[in-house]
Amino acid sequence: MLVTLPFAATAQSNNLLLNSFLAPQHPVTSMVIKPWAEKIGQVTEGRVKVDVAPSSLAAPHQQMASVNKGVFDVAYQFHGLMAEQVKLNQVAHLPFVNTSSRGSSAALWRTYQKYFLKANELGDVHVLAMFVLPPGAMYGMKGPIDGVDKLKGRKVYALPGVPASLLEGAGAGVVAAPAARSHEIISGKTVDAFVGYSVSDANGLKTLSYATDITDIPGNVTAPSFVLFINKKRWAALPEKDRAAIESISGEAFAQNMKLYDDLEAKVRAEAAFKGIKFHKASDAFFKDLQGLAAPITQAWLKDAEKLGVNGQEALEFYRTQAAAGR
Repeated sequence: MLVTLPFAATAQSNNLLLNSFLAPQHPVTSMVIKPWAEKIGQVTEGRVKVDVAPSSLAAPHQQMASVNKGVFDVAYQFHGLMAEQVKLNQVAHLPFVNTSSRGSSAALWRTYQKYFLKANELGDVHVLAMFVLPPGAMYGMKGPIDGVDKLKGRKVYALPGVPASLLEGAGAGVVAAPAARSHEIISGKTVDAFVGYSVSDANGLKTLSYATDITDIPGNVTAPSFVLFINKKRWAALPEKDRAAIESISGEAFAQNMKLYDDLEAKVRAEAAFKGIKFHKASDAFFKDLQGLAAPITQAWLKDAEKLGVNGQEALEFYRTQAAAGR
């Protein structure tokens, strides 16, 4: 009964309830989502007010279903938890395609608009924005990961999806689990390395201090991407000028604002280097080996795109180019 009250309370007004499944102190909530929600009140001159729920009202994988049911009006969801339903937006998770949070966020929004929108994979909701966090690196706990030989036979924590698949191909003993569980695995020192998320996320998850070395891969291993959306009926009920005002700070503008996350990433990297963590760039030989291991992952995405009537190769190159532009 209680979970339906927020919607019932806001249904008769232009007050919207936004759910952030990440904790209030997480940078996504504090730096990205809350400021955007507050700005909606400003650009609509107070006609639309967005309240952010003090704690999550649904599990991470239930965000879109909950918006459709009217439990809350606005939410965002990790594309990795929509892999079976939303194939095309997984382009942002492919190996070696990402640059910065700002560049990749802009690339995903533009690629969605140009190539993916017509496939209507997100037709149940009105899409407001997409965003990609800083891409993931490889963390050595006993020296640098500077070749496939440093992965073969080693126990490695990896994010599920692309990082886990890539490392399994390299012959590592992969322990795959959500990022929220990574601290208990890494702090127990049952693994020799960890792979998949950014340095700023490693810092936030309290795992960065266990790394001795960080290896960056050209184009990066992967990057977590998300879609921000609103209930279709609630969107349609807003006055046209307020919808236009909200869209003016969403989409491309939202993606550009992700520079805030890049600034955070740069700050944490500098602090890590000061504390003695060593940073490395993957050698050409190591990168070539990783490219070979990644080829089946990219081919699988291209096949999915073809089934959905999208020129996957063209869309992928467009994404890469846009991400590389960094703005």
